[in-house]
Amino acid sequence: HLFCVAGMTNYRALLDLLNIPYLGNRPFQMALAADKAKTRTMVQAAGVRVPLGELLRPGDRPTLTPPVVVKPNNADNSDGLTLVTDVADYPAALALAFSCSDLVLVEAYVPLGREVRCGIVVQGGELRLLPLEEYRLDPVTTPVRTSADKLKRDDDQHLAFAAKDATRSWIVALDDPAVPAVWEAARLCHTALGCTQYSLFDFRIDPQGRAWFLEAGLYCSFSPKSVLVAMMAAAGTPLSTFFSTAAHAAVQAHARSPLTPSVNPSTHNPHQLPLGNL
Repeated sequence: HLFCVAGMTNYRALLDLLNIPYLGNRPFQMALAADKAKTRTMVQAAGVRVPLGELLRPGDRPTLTPPVVVKPNNADNSDGLTLVTDVADYPAALALAFSCSDLVLVEAYVPLGREVRCGIVVQGGELRLLPLEEYRLDPVTTPVRTSADKLKRDDDQHLAFAAKDATRSWIVALDDPAVPAVWEAARLCHTALGCTQYSLFDFRIDPQGRAWFLEAGLYCSFSPKSVLVAMMAAAGTPLSTFFSTAAHAAVQAHARSPLTPSVNPSTHNPHQLPLGNL
C-alpha cells in the first residue's frame, strides 16, 4: 500500500527507476501534497480560493489575528491541529504543532458553513468528478475536524475510522447547490498538481457558499471504507470494478511510457534487474 511518507515518495520513485508500474500518483505529486504550504501555493496560482496563511519556523512569531487554525505543515489526520481563538492560546498551539513538524502553517479561520471532500478519478483520459462526502461539524462544539474526528481506538487499542457512519459523514446529493463550485475548484487543483489516476481534496464552504481549499490527499488504499471507494460506490461503481479498471489503466499507461523497454520474452530473465535503466 506504500502508505508511509517513504512509501508515498521514495519507494514510488524506486519503482519508477525499476520500471515497475503501480497505482496512483507519482512521487513528486505525493511529496508536494504532503507539504501543505507548497500545495496551497500551487492551487492558489491556479485560481483556487485559499485562506490567508503564513509558514512559521521555530522562533517565528505569528502575525495573523485569531481566529486561526494552527497545524503542522506535513502531518496527516489533523495531528497537532488547533483552532486558536485568542492570542494567549498561540504558544500552546505552536508548541503542539512544532512537536509534529519543523514547519507550522497558520491559516485564517474560514467561518463554518460546511466541510466536504471531493474525489476525482481519471477514466479514458477524462476527469470524472465524484459525489462529495460531507462531514458533520458544529460552529460551537466542533468548528474544525481534529484527529479525534478522523481516527479512534477501540477497547483493544486498534485504530479505526471515526467518521465512517451516517451520523458523522454522508454523500452529498448531486443536485446540491454546493457541488458545482467544489467540482470546479477540485478540477483546478487536480490539474495544477499534475495528478494521475485519482485525487482527493478537502474544502471548507463558508456561509456565503464559497469553497476554500484546505488540503490535498492523493492516496487511495482501495479498502472498502476508503473515501474514494465510497464515492465511487455512490456513483455506481463497485470496489472490484474501480480497482480492476485502475490497475488495467496503470499497466496500459506503463506500456505506453517511453521509459518502458521492449523485452524479448524468449530471453528475458524476470529475476535480473534492468540495471541499464538505473
